[in-house]
Amino acid sequence: MATSVTGSGIHALFDLPWSPIYIGIIFLLHPWLGFFALGCSLLLIAMAVLNEYLVRSPLKQANDLATTNYNFTEMSLRNSEVVRAMGMIDGLIRRWGRDRNLALRRQAEASDRAALMSGLIRFLRLTMQSLILGLGAYLVIERQITGGTMFAASLLLGRGLQPVEQTVGLWRSLILARAALARVEKLVDGGALNERSFNLPKPTGKISVEQVSFAIASQQKVLLRDVSFRLDAGEALGIVGPSGAGKSTLARHLAGVMQPSRGTVRLDGADLSQWGHDALGDHIGYLPQDIELFADTVAANIGRFKTNVDQEVIAAARLAGVHEMIIRLPQGYETQIGEGGAVLSGGYRQRIALARAVFGTPNLIILDEPSSNLDADGDRALSECAIELKRRGSTVIIVSHRPSTLANVDKILLLRDGAVEAFGMRNEIVALLNQRAAPMAVATQ
Repeated sequence: MATSVTGSGIHALFDLPWSPIYIGIIFLLHPWLGFFALGCSLLLIAMAVLNEYLVRSPLKQANDLATTNYNFTEMSLRNSEVVRAMGMIDGLIRRWGRDRNLALRRQAEASDRAALMSGLIRFLRLTMQSLILGLGAYLVIERQITGGTMFAASLLLGRGLQPVEQTVGLWRSLILARAALARVEKLVDGGALNERSFNLPKPTGKISVEQVSFAIASQQKVLLRDVSFRLDAGEALGIVGPSGAGKSTLARHLAGVMQPSRGTVRLDGADLSQWGHDALGDHIGYLPQDIELFADTVAANIGRFKTNVDQEVIAAARLAGVHEMIIRLPQGYETQIGEGGAVLSGGYRQRIALARAVFGTPNLIILDEPSSNLDADGDRALSECAIELKRRGSTVIIVSHRPSTLANVDKILLLRDGAVEAFGMRNEIVALLNQRAAPMAVATQ
């Protein structure tokens, strides 16, 4: 749109109202010349209408595809934590590239048609100027007009038809989204998406958090204060604490989507920063507190946009206890879930996101409030999923306020004001919390 408004073609719109005046003057010179000029004008207008008809459909498709591609990119950026934590970058880039290439093909088709019609209209305009000279020459021979009138008619016809030709050229400048695509390409080519790291061996899931602190410099706010704990492979940890204690911030650090201001998070002894996000994502499952699904099929969301993983997708859905629900959808795993999973309920979205988190049975799984939208059946499926993950040797970390969600964890970490207040075996921490709750219950009676 900026090109259309600021380009030279915009002047044609201001010149267009003068075309009937030029043709009217030609009528005053001689009726035959006037009718010829009128016929030429009508022919060029018909060509302009034909150009609009030929360009409208591919241009509309290109604009719609560009908008869809932009929305998909925006959603991918909003879900950067999930994308980085679970190695979905390559799959998303393939999906983005597919939509972008299709939009570019439609744009090229519209541009080629507009260029062809613009060239044809220019050819016709120049031909018409020559033909009116021939008609004028005949009238001069017949002594109906002078030689000067003949040349005047040709010049006036050229001035009258030129705005129509230039207006047709404006359609080519309506090809949109190139600037947006260039910005995305810059992000892909020069940003963190191209990080490459040394390939470490597959981790077992042993986690070590060493004096991790995190602060937001701009707000001078400390969210984590010297948090330290260790988990062996295959253990399950529940993280509890009041709102604002830093539970979700700690979960993001464990998933590798945030870097601590001080301290280290280690997976099998290696700092998470030593892992490339693509490599680390294959070994981590992450369910964030704010769930966002992508505008694609159920299978694509669960499979992290990887290809030829149908059986793994079904296995993940069965593990999350959502397989039977999916196959009852209109198209099963191929059902389009809409923008952000709009066609699904909150509980349904959460269970599909859980299936995405356990896709491929990662060695480390972080679930942030996984039961916030679940009913009793969903809670039961989540509990069975956690038990099965432990049986398979995965390390499971669950952030939750529901006691039922933490029934199968081995240890509990209590956070308060960003610091560890208690950490130990589940029975010990539960007993400690019950002791603290008893005096409060008595005081309120």
